[in-house]
Amino acid sequence: MAILSQLFWGVTIGALTTAFETLAKGAVMIGGLGGASWYGLKWRKSRREKEKSGD
Repeated sequence: MAILSQLFWGVTIGALTTAFETLAKGAVMIGGLGGASWYGLKWRKSRREKEKSGD
């Protein structure tokens, strides 16, 4: 009986750990893509402003 309890505990903790790890990786990926997109839009806007002021 103790073996089954330990097995259940291990599977439960393993599943929770995997779920949180997956969520964390997804959050980091979304944050990275969002940051890169924001930086790209900022760079493009500043480039357009420089071109307009140079005319």
